[in-house]
Amino acid sequence: MKLPPVGLVAPTLCPRCDTPTASEDGQRVDRCPNCGLQLRWCGNCRGVAGPFDRYCGFCGFELVRGSRRSPLWRAWLLVALVPLAAGLAYGLWSAHLVDLIVRPTPAPPLATTGHRSAGLGLRYAAPFGWTVIDYSSGPGQTLPVIVMSRNPLDQAAAVQSGGDLTRVGRPRSTVVSLSRTTPQRTLVADTTDPAAVLTAELAPLVSVPSSEGSVHVLQPVHALIVGGRPAAQVLLQVDRGGERYYLVRALVYVPGPGGSMLRVDAVVPAGEWEMTQNTVTAILRSLAFS
Repeated sequence: MKLPPVGLVAPTLCPRCDTPTASEDGQRVDRCPNCGLQLRWCGNCRGVAGPFDRYCGFCGFELVRGSRRSPLWRAWLLVALVPLAAGLAYGLWSAHLVDLIVRPTPAPPLATTGHRSAGLGLRYAAPFGWTVIDYSSGPGQTLPVIVMSRNPLDQAAAVQSGGDLTRVGRPRSTVVSLSRTTPQRTLVADTTDPAAVLTAELAPLVSVPSSEGSVHVLQPVHALIVGGRPAAQVLLQVDRGGERYYLVRALVYVPGPGGSMLRVDAVVPAGEWEMTQNTVTAILRSLAFS
């Protein structure tokens, strides 16, 4: 009877005494159960070898290399790169988000026209298309005030207020006035400090009776430089007659005819604030004094 070919299997006998070294449950042992020889196991064919053998006598595998690793072990590099790539992506996204918040896209330059007022002694820019009247210069003009308005119908009320736009009832559009004023020494000791004068002027504005509306300070008085001169600015929210307005007031210390302070007032209806606030800032920054 012809027997089937015997398959080649790795030796599992002790190299010294030929005693089977595999346990009954198939587990490998570190020492021979008969002679106590310390055994080594091939990482390639799982055969047994002596303690001083460098190569497996069955398959020639170098024993000092240990067990052959799975090709998937190299994937640890990709796994380690996942949190690194995620952190880098999050950092770039956060930087882009912060850049959008802290550095918003600048608004396009405003179309303005240059003007010069001999009566107030200054140069200024006015938005193109607005009605601009200098009541301090020209024949018959004696009021130290300049009025700029999107709607020409707001000119009369602004002129009657003398440039103090808190006295204008219900403006139809955005109105900006430039006027001269002299601080009262009874209100503030230092009449040359725009911040002190402006702070003193706020007291009667924010203490109006509730029946006449309410005034809230959105941005407190803060110092700045306008045209190389010391100045101060404040932003107020005015609710009157069921309507809301924003009042920007700035005082610039510029001694000259008509008063030692140049007052810049801007009244903006709430519906035009987002569109016009940059315009008010541009007018203030355009001021230059002779």
